[in-house]
Amino acid sequence: MIEKHFEIEGCKGRKISIDYRCKEASEALIPIIYVHGYKGFKDWGSSNAVADTFAEKGFFYLKFNFSHNGVTSENPIDFVDLEAFGNNNYRIELQELGLVIDWLERSELNIQFSKLAVIGHSRGGGVTLLRTAQDTRIQKAITWASVCDFEKRFPSDISEWKEAGVQYVLNGRTMQMMPLYYQFYETFQEHKDELDIPKHCAAIRQDLLIVHGTEDPAVGIEEAEQIHGFVKNSTLVKIEGAGHTFGAVHPAKDSKIPQHLAEVINSCTNFLISNKSF
Repeated sequence: MIEKHFEIEGCKGRKISIDYRCKEASEALIPIIYVHGYKGFKDWGSSNAVADTFAEKGFFYLKFNFSHNGVTSENPIDFVDLEAFGNNNYRIELQELGLVIDWLERSELNIQFSKLAVIGHSRGGGVTLLRTAQDTRIQKAITWASVCDFEKRFPSDISEWKEAGVQYVLNGRTMQMMPLYYQFYETFQEHKDELDIPKHCAAIRQDLLIVHGTEDPAVGIEEAEQIHGFVKNSTLVKIEGAGHTFGAVHPAKDSKIPQHLAEVINSCTNFLISNKSF
């Protein structure tokens, strides 16, 4: 198994941390880019086991940390940079997914770049949808428990947030109070058209696989159904009884893939090797 770790330049002078895995192969591999979600990072939970599984199945699997997600290369599984976390926003993430794709396109790796697939989880799913709508280099897109509308994630009353300049969100796992500076809302408003998921989904011409758990408490199954309605060339796979992370927890209890997550991987594998037109 080939495994590489490195950094590239991200937004606002910060680094994007990347790793990829693949097997030695004589034929070029289909590349997958994985996009983590809110309060997530590339090594969360079962992420490395998932990467190994896709690599064993013959794919080139790349995952990365957004530059402002709050972890660092020195502390890849701890939120040690809350200032960066508070200054993150949807537009940074949309731009940085593009930077990762740029790097992969320029690379001389043994991949079939023309078959590029992107998988996005939760908020990363929303970023993936937006990027797919504007980036024809993405051949196939997959969402896991994706949100369908960024604007609806904001509170109805932002007056206290605006006055204080910051609001805090409890991380139930670490018990940290995670800051969200008001720039998050301001940036969305300034780039509202660019970040309008329902609008841009209508422009997606690539094949899209939507995977969602029926018992997701964080992002309801109805959001998956809405995305399915927005995107013409899409198929929806419901994982019965699955929650937001498909059984994965952090830290992972062992290297075994949870059953629901194994179902997700199988659905994705079938989709990626299929030439089916919806």
